Amino acid sequence: MERASPRQALGRHPVIPAVRRQEHLEAALASPAAAVFLLHATLLDLPGVLDRCRRARKAVFVHYDLVEGLAGDRSGVEFLARWARPDGVITTRSTVARYSIEAGLETVLRVFALDSAAVATAVQVIRKTRPGAVEVLPASLPAWVFAAIRAVHGGPLVAGGLIRTRPDIERALAAGATAVSTSDPALWASAPRG
Repeated sequence: MERASPRQALGRHPVIPAVRRQEHLEAALASPAAAVFLLHATLLDLPGVLDRCRRARKAVFVHYDLVEGLAGDRSGVEFLARWARPDGVITTRSTVARYSIEAGLETVLRVFALDSAAVATAVQVIRKTRPGAVEVLPASLPAWVFAAIRAVHGGPLVAGGLIRTRPDIERALAAGATAVSTSDPALWASAPRG
């Protein structure tokens, strides 16, 4: 099968492996997902991990804020884009998202919907930043939160955080998520019941 573009990869399978620990990488690469979220790395091990993901034909999104050794400035983003060349970046910081977009990387803006005010702020940041994709946490949100984000964002909408069971996945997808991200390897092959 042809390798999907980074943005397409986010919607190819309903569950995106979120790899927090190096020992889970092989399971993520063996999963049916077309994308992998890398939630921990150092500058020293990043090129090897990205090579393994590419050989497995996975789009790899690096959580920029969690890479040891990178500053949250334009030079750090440009360094990552040129040196490691991930398919995309995940970040909670709008400035890093903007720099990532300018560097030509697919960008997933991660937002936290803790209350109504946080949702309103997230909508404003999404509207201003215009990321390629949005990840909203936690995944167990009411459908109106997904609808509010969809009103300003037409790309992939990933739900992450607090996914522990297959019904959790199904609820997030039913509420409006394109896919869910989870760090639980037992769920990486899950697909919703049809």
